[in-house]
Amino acid sequence: TLCERLAQAEFVTVDTEFLRDNTYFPKLCLVQVADDEGPHAIDPLADGLDLAPLMDLLDNPNVLKVMHACRQDM
Repeated sequence: TLCERLAQAEFVTVDTEFLRDNTYFPKLCLVQVADDEGPHAIDPLADGLDLAPLMDLLDNPNVLKVMHACRQDM
């Protein structure tokens, strides 16, 4: 899977997009991840999508994460 492959990378870049219209809490609408092989877009709103592999990747201390404008992502 994508996240298994990215877990083998030295680093991954991460960017997220949130919807903030008419909501008290921002809603995660897009996750963009990339490694030296290229970028990938993940739609967290897709029906049936399990984000656990992505969370495992983000929690993996062996992979450096380079976050883009992460003030609201942490």
